[in-house]
Amino acid sequence: MEFFLEASLKGLNKWLRFLGYKTEICEGKITKEEVFKHKDKFFLITSPKTAEILEKAGIKYLLLPRDTLKAQFKMLINKLNLNTELKLNICSICGKELVPVKKEAFKDLIPPKVYQFYDEFNYCPRCKKLYWQGDHIKRLEERLKSLVEK
Repeated sequence: MEFFLEASLKGLNKWLRFLGYKTEICEGKITKEEVFKHKDKFFLITSPKTAEILEKAGIKYLLLPRDTLKAQFKMLINKLNLNTELKLNICSICGKELVPVKKEAFKDLIPPKVYQFYDEFNYCPRCKKLYWQGDHIKRLEERLKSLVEK
Protein backbone atom coordinates (compact mmCIF):
# COMPACT_ATOMS: atom_id res chain seq x y z
CA MET A 1 0.00 0.00 0.00
CA GLU A 2 1.31 3.45 -0.95
CA PHE A 3 0.19 6.60 0.83
CA PHE A 4 -0.23 10.22 -0.23
CA LEU A 5 -0.31 12.60 2.73
CA GLU A 6 -1.32 16.19 3.07
CA ALA A 7 1.45 18.62 4.03
CA SER A 8 0.41 18.85 7.70
CA LEU A 9 1.17 15.14 8.24
CA LYS A 10 4.98 15.27 7.93
CA GLY A 11 5.51 13.53 11.28
CA LEU A 12 3.18 10.69 10.34
CA ASN A 13 4.89 10.47 6.95
CA LYS A 14 8.27 9.86 8.59
CA TRP A 15 6.87 7.12 10.85
CA LEU A 16 5.20 5.35 7.94
CA ARG A 17 8.56 5.30 6.18
CA PHE A 18 10.23 3.88 9.31
CA LEU A 19 7.66 1.06 9.09
CA GLY A 20 8.54 0.39 5.46
CA TYR A 21 5.54 2.01 3.77
CA LYS A 22 6.03 4.01 0.60
CA THR A 23 4.74 7.52 1.00
CA GLU A 24 4.63 10.84 -0.74
CA ILE A 25 3.74 14.10 0.89
CA CYS A 26 1.92 16.94 -0.82
CA GLU A 27 3.96 20.13 -0.59
CA GLY A 28 0.96 22.44 -0.84
CA LYS A 29 -2.79 22.12 -0.73
CA ILE A 30 -4.25 18.93 -2.20
CA THR A 31 -5.91 20.05 -5.41
CA LYS A 32 -8.12 18.11 -7.83
CA GLU A 33 -5.06 17.79 -10.07
CA GLU A 34 -3.07 16.23 -7.21
CA VAL A 35 -5.94 13.85 -6.50
CA PHE A 36 -6.01 12.52 -10.05
CA LYS A 37 -2.23 12.45 -10.33
CA HIS A 38 -2.05 10.19 -7.24
CA LYS A 39 -5.39 8.36 -7.57
CA ASP A 40 -3.73 4.94 -7.15
CA LYS A 41 -2.49 5.84 -3.65
CA PHE A 42 -4.29 5.83 -0.31
CA PHE A 43 -4.79 9.42 0.87
CA LEU A 44 -4.22 10.45 4.49
CA ILE A 45 -5.78 13.81 5.26
CA THR A 46 -7.15 16.02 8.05
CA SER A 47 -9.31 18.29 5.90
CA PRO A 48 -13.04 17.53 5.60
CA LYS A 49 -13.10 19.61 2.37
CA THR A 50 -10.44 17.38 0.83
CA ALA A 51 -12.44 14.36 2.03
CA GLU A 52 -15.40 15.61 -0.03
CA ILE A 53 -13.22 15.86 -3.16
CA LEU A 54 -11.80 12.37 -2.60
CA GLU A 55 -15.25 10.93 -1.91
CA LYS A 56 -16.63 12.36 -5.16
CA ALA A 57 -13.63 11.01 -7.09
CA GLY A 58 -13.98 7.54 -5.55
CA ILE A 59 -10.46 7.68 -4.07
CA LYS A 60 -9.55 5.71 -0.93
CA TYR A 61 -8.73 7.93 2.02
CA LEU A 62 -8.70 8.20 5.78
CA LEU A 63 -9.73 11.42 7.49
CA LEU A 64 -7.46 11.75 10.51
CA PRO A 65 -7.94 14.00 13.54
CA ARG A 66 -5.95 17.22 13.66
CA ASP A 67 -4.82 16.11 17.12
CA THR A 68 -1.45 14.78 18.09
CA LEU A 69 0.78 12.48 16.10
CA LYS A 70 -0.11 9.73 18.58
CA ALA A 71 -3.85 10.08 17.93
CA GLN A 72 -3.30 10.12 14.16
CA PHE A 73 -0.91 7.16 14.26
CA LYS A 74 -3.19 5.04 16.46
CA MET A 75 -6.22 5.71 14.29
CA LEU A 76 -4.30 4.88 11.12
CA ILE A 77 -2.83 1.67 12.54
CA ASN A 78 -6.20 0.52 13.89
CA LYS A 79 -8.32 1.43 10.85
CA LEU A 80 -5.95 -0.08 8.29
CA ASN A 81 -4.48 -2.83 10.48
CA LEU A 82 -0.92 -1.80 9.58
CA ASN A 83 2.18 -3.65 10.71
CA THR A 84 4.00 -1.65 13.39
CA GLU A 85 7.39 -3.32 13.08
CA LEU A 86 10.33 -1.02 12.31
CA LYS A 87 11.65 -1.97 8.87
CA LEU A 88 14.03 0.95 8.27
CA ASN A 89 14.37 0.04 4.60
CA ILE A 90 13.16 3.35 3.19
CA CYS A 91 14.85 6.74 3.44
CA SER A 92 12.92 8.78 6.00
CA ILE A 93 13.83 11.97 4.14
CA CYS A 94 12.92 11.27 0.50
CA GLY A 95 11.11 7.90 0.55
CA LYS A 96 13.51 6.09 -1.78
CA GLU A 97 14.27 2.45 -1.01
CA LEU A 98 17.62 2.00 0.75
CA VAL A 99 20.36 -0.12 -0.79
CA PRO A 100 22.62 -2.35 1.34
CA VAL A 101 26.27 -1.39 0.79
CA LYS A 102 29.72 -2.61 1.82
CA LYS A 103 31.16 -0.37 4.48
CA GLU A 104 34.58 -0.34 2.83
CA ALA A 105 33.15 1.55 -0.14
CA PHE A 106 31.92 4.34 2.18
CA LYS A 107 34.77 4.45 4.71
CA ASP A 108 35.27 8.21 4.19
CA LEU A 109 31.65 8.94 5.16
CA ILE A 110 31.54 6.77 8.28
CA PRO A 111 32.74 8.06 11.65
CA PRO A 112 35.69 5.91 12.88
CA LYS A 113 33.88 4.45 15.93
CA VAL A 114 30.84 3.59 13.82
CA TYR A 115 33.10 1.95 11.24
CA GLN A 116 34.73 -0.09 14.02
CA PHE A 117 31.52 -1.33 15.67
CA TYR A 118 29.01 -1.72 12.81
CA ASP A 119 29.10 -3.85 9.68
CA GLU A 120 25.71 -3.33 8.03
CA PHE A 121 25.03 -0.09 6.20
CA ASN A 122 22.30 1.13 3.88
CA TYR A 123 22.55 3.96 1.39
CA CYS A 124 19.97 6.27 -0.14
CA PRO A 125 20.84 6.80 -3.80
CA ARG A 126 18.68 9.94 -3.98
CA CYS A 127 19.73 11.74 -0.77
CA LYS A 128 23.24 10.28 -0.72
CA LYS A 129 22.78 9.51 2.99
CA LEU A 130 24.24 6.52 4.77
CA TYR A 131 22.27 4.68 7.47
CA TRP A 132 23.22 2.11 10.11
CA GLN A 133 21.43 0.64 13.11
CA GLY A 134 23.10 2.56 15.89
CA ASP A 135 21.91 3.45 19.39
CA HIS A 136 19.17 5.68 17.99
CA ILE A 137 17.24 2.56 16.99
CA LYS A 138 16.48 1.85 20.66
CA ARG A 139 15.06 5.37 20.99
CA LEU A 140 12.97 4.86 17.84
CA GLU A 141 11.62 1.57 19.22
CA GLU A 142 10.71 3.25 22.53
CA ARG A 143 8.99 6.12 20.74
CA LEU A 144 7.11 3.66 18.50
CA LYS A 145 5.98 1.74 21.57
CA SER A 146 4.65 4.96 23.13
CA LEU A 147 2.79 5.81 19.91
CA VAL A 148 0.97 2.48 19.72
CA GLU A 149 0.19 1.84 23.39
CA LYS A 150 -3.19 2.82 24.73
